[in-house]
Amino acid sequence: MLTLKKILLEDLRQYVEIAYKGDDDLLLHYWGTDLNLQEAVDLTMSLIEQVDKEVPVDYYAVESEEQEIGYIVKFPNNLYSFSININYRAKENLICFWELIKEVMEDGFICMLYPQNSRAIKWLQKCDMKIVEGVKQELITLIKV
Repeated sequence: MLTLKKILLEDLRQYVEIAYKGDDDLLLHYWGTDLNLQEAVDLTMSLIEQVDKEVPVDYYAVESEEQEIGYIVKFPNNLYSFSININYRAKENLICFWELIKEVMEDGFICMLYPQNSRAIKWLQKCDMKIVEGVKQELITLIKV
């Protein structure tokens, strides 16, 4: 069973690193370049810190039996960043992870992803999110109503 714990921005880095660790496909393809783990974590944190300066952002640690496995970052009506460690992506955990996301997001929300993040896009579509065309040119926008 997965659980959430609200955390501060200062604590987020360790959860991003845990979520990305061991996921070679993510490191090779997500950003469209070949990044190492530290570079991917640094880039993720840099983007999140930029958003944090503009809007109120909430941060959550995802845990499995008190083991830290990932994170969720959201601001009103926007699922901004999320991941759990590849070793915890069994079907049951992914279903639970989606339920946790819906819980923190409350009502309808969007998620904007880079097109190369095809795994996350496909997963969100399996979770009944729909792609909306024409919102922002270089991003894939999915909506949950």
